[in-house]
Amino acid sequence: MIKLVVAVGLLFGAVQAYAAEDPWTNDLAPITAQHWSRERAAHLLERAGFGGTPQDIARLAAMSPQAAVKDLVEFKAAGRAGMDSALKPLPAFDESAIHDAGLEPFPASRPAVTNQAKQTGEALGVKVKPSGNRRMQPVVDRFFYWLRASRLETDRLAYWWANRMLTT
Repeated sequence: MIKLVVAVGLLFGAVQAYAAEDPWTNDLAPITAQHWSRERAAHLLERAGFGGTPQDIARLAAMSPQAAVKDLVEFKAAGRAGMDSALKPLPAFDESAIHDAGLEPFPASRPAVTNQAKQTGEALGVKVKPSGNRRMQPVVDRFFYWLRASRLETDRLAYWWANRMLTT
């Protein structure tokens, strides 16, 4: 899924940069070989990372646009031949398996989850306490736990991607 989002974003960025002069303005279809150029390869490298050397640009420009995106997204090693004696393998994103499909659709807010719990007696797989004060507290605790866990996983993905950008 991550690869697809990145690939679409990279191609969309290349399309948007030159949209004013091309007939496929606002078209989200992949860029065609006839519209692929050295300038667009340079732009793609800027969108995917921090730009590229003239050799990087020429190498991507010689490929099809789809092969260029695939080359960037499925990059397997850090370092460049000639700069590093050996290319180091890049680690894949280590998914935490934190996702719990049973929580979908995730409530939009704390009030939404407490309203659901009031109506049904449970939410997010947690039952409301049968009596006492703060009957909704277990549901609210689970809501904030998963909200925080989701944020931490999103941050981990962002750090991983930024590191790939820095090391490739």
